[in-house]
Amino acid sequence: MSIPNKYKQVKHAVISALRSGQFQHEARSGIDVKNLLATGQISAQFVESLIARSDGTQYSSSPHHSAPAVDVHIIVSGGWYVKFYFVGDPETVFISVHQ
Repeated sequence: MSIPNKYKQVKHAVISALRSGQFQHEARSGIDVKNLLATGQISAQFVESLIARSDGTQYSSSPHHSAPAVDVHIIVSGGWYVKFYFVGDPETVFISVHQ
């Protein structure tokens, strides 16, 4: 099965953001358990390795609940759930990073 082109672009862009440090975190309740990257419990390099190992079979996207023009991307890899969106190239906002 081939990997969808959209997924390849998303994967490349989010890895670029993680490598360059051009990312931020969306304010949310439960951030201490829902966004372990934001709390420093895991590193950007760890998240990059999760995404790098993903093959696109557990990738999905949907409109952001408060900004429908923004695509929210979800990648599940190695038992981890990574949810994010882009606000620039490669500026990324992480919503959730957890097991």
